Amino acid sequence: MRSLRIAAIAIACAGVIAGTSLANASPRCEEVEATIYDKVVDVGCPPPTQVCVAGFVRGEDGFNGTTVFILGSRGEAPPTAPDQRPVSGALTYTFKGGATLTALETSIGNVNTTTGAGHAGGTQQFTGGTGRYEGATGYAYLGQHWEVDHFVTQIKGEVCRPRH
Repeated sequence: MRSLRIAAIAIACAGVIAGTSLANASPRCEEVEATIYDKVVDVGCPPPTQVCVAGFVRGEDGFNGTTVFILGSRGEAPPTAPDQRPVSGALTYTFKGGATLTALETSIGNVNTTTGAGHAGGTQQFTGGTGRYEGATGYAYLGQHWEVDHFVTQIKGEVCRPRH
């Protein structure tokens, strides 16, 4: 009898926790699930950048636009993973109508654009934007690989707008 009571309490608590989590989900946040297709270019980069990674994003719920990644730093491979190099930089999404979303992108990987081998994984931390993304925060996890002449990056996370 006591074990039935404990089980009932546990089930009730789980229901309260699940209900609370759903109730606390912010209506100002939306899921982001998209794919970025981009390549290294030497035209169309914001000054004074001479080389950047530019392309486009296609995602759910109208998360479609262009992208530009500006490399900020490239680190040394750790001794325990000598073929993995960390990189970090600024990514800007530009959407129809001119709204932008900015992110700090940091990843580590071994993508080899000569052989087409390798992959990378990391995060994007949304740091603001303009238009509907002014003051935005949030994150996305990313997985990347190389296809023929461009990068393909899957992202999944959430973007939140500030309270007004």
